[in-house]
Amino acid sequence: MSLAKTLEEIKKLQPFAEEDVDSGPLETMRARRGRKAQAIESLKTLKRDYSKDLLRSAAFILVLGDKREEFATLASEHYKCFQTDPNTFFTDLANRIPETLYMGKEGISNVFDIVSRHLEDKALDLDIVGYNQLVFKQQYRRTINTKEDFYALVREAVTEQIGGELVGIQAVRSILNSAIERNYAAKVTPILLPVSDEKFALTVANDLGKLTNKVIVVTTGKITKALKAHGNVLSVKEVSQESVEKAMANISALVKP
Repeated sequence: MSLAKTLEEIKKLQPFAEEDVDSGPLETMRARRGRKAQAIESLKTLKRDYSKDLLRSAAFILVLGDKREEFATLASEHYKCFQTDPNTFFTDLANRIPETLYMGKEGISNVFDIVSRHLEDKALDLDIVGYNQLVFKQQYRRTINTKEDFYALVREAVTEQIGGELVGIQAVRSILNSAIERNYAAKVTPILLPVSDEKFALTVANDLGKLTNKVIVVTTGKITKALKAHGNVLSVKEVSQESVEKAMANISALVKP
């Protein structure tokens, strides 16, 4: 089904899935409970289909530079873009590991085994069928003093071994409910990903190419040599309503279906 048709089916079922089945005649309570249970299961399937359609229509816009948040805010408010944190997959995965393990006496190599088990759960949540096994390497052996240190290590290892395309898959899942609330059914789904780490951003930009050819990098401020060498880079030196409007017009032309 198309986004529009899937969305229509979701809207039909939502009232039944959210129904207060315990109020009303006792004689029909079992029927109401059965209808609700069936609606909930059907909604799971429909939302999965809707998510897959969103991913197929996604245009990922990675925004770098010290004005990235301002650019993303203006683009979200005025151009119907979605916005989400590109670190969500990694922070959610890392948050599943107790701090006492990676900041205690437990070896980092042993912690990786635990991360791998939680990674499997994350993959199931996102309907990821196959991926490379996460393994410990000597380059990951380091002292972890803070939660942020552990986040950085998890992001580095997972991005290197499994791929930055996870950012895109997680991004689509993150905007799912918002898209449904907005009755979103356009042919292109622009998703803004403000990124503070340039190296990470370029890795993700390249890896997202495995999901779609609609990947744009927007820089705010000065452009480095690495960014100049990357295709589809738009430069916005000063962020304003006018400059964002111009950039979004260029992006629309680049990602036109």
